[in-house]
Amino acid sequence: MSRQKLIWLFLAALPLWPQSGASAEGDIRALAVHVERPSYPYEARARHLQGSGIAILTVDPSTGNVTTVKMRASTGFNVLDDAAISAFRQWRFKPGTVSKVRVPVTFSFSRPGGPGVLYEVNVVRAPEMDQVLAPFLGKGNVIKASLPRYPLPWTSKEGRGVYEIHVNKAGAVTEVKILKPSGDSKFDQVTVDTLYQWRLRNGPKMIELPLMFVMTPDNFSVRIP
Repeated sequence: MSRQKLIWLFLAALPLWPQSGASAEGDIRALAVHVERPSYPYEARARHLQGSGIAILTVDPSTGNVTTVKMRASTGFNVLDDAAISAFRQWRFKPGTVSKVRVPVTFSFSRPGGPGVLYEVNVVRAPEMDQVLAPFLGKGNVIKASLPRYPLPWTSKEGRGVYEIHVNKAGAVTEVKILKPSGDSKFDQVTVDTLYQWRLRNGPKMIELPLMFVMTPDNFSVRIP
């Protein structure tokens, strides 16, 4: 599918027989720039395997890339689960729009014209950073304010730190201090590097920002406690 052809995905579940270039719009929507339709493996079709499952996609809001895909509910066959996971790992979203995607998927022989794959899409939108940071920066003051992203590989750990951000009159960050380390030096360094890239609409100001991270081998999240 061409990256120039955009597919709009509803926040509510939409039953779709996806086709290249197809689009749909809802009141609340998230934007995908690439959607790969799961293939129906020859082995499964030859054995007349059918099944329905639910895939959970975790998306990095800063890049729009899918970081993990897990089958919350299996289709009942590994070959079908693997086909779904392989396709969903290739999905890409517009940065800043999506954090989680729930995709019920069905491999079925009942589709008109022969075996096919039916999937639905439920999207959890990424939070608007201007709204999240309003208590610290004031509403409407964010130009760019990504949250830190811990580099792979992930393990199981968590921590909480406090960081001081100095912003000049033009809205650029000139200095970042660690007031309270999170307990993980790599997270602190990633946080400092990320905060230096923030841009606001006005300054000067000094911001004290608490950040908490939670990590598992499959997921990573940051929030303002």
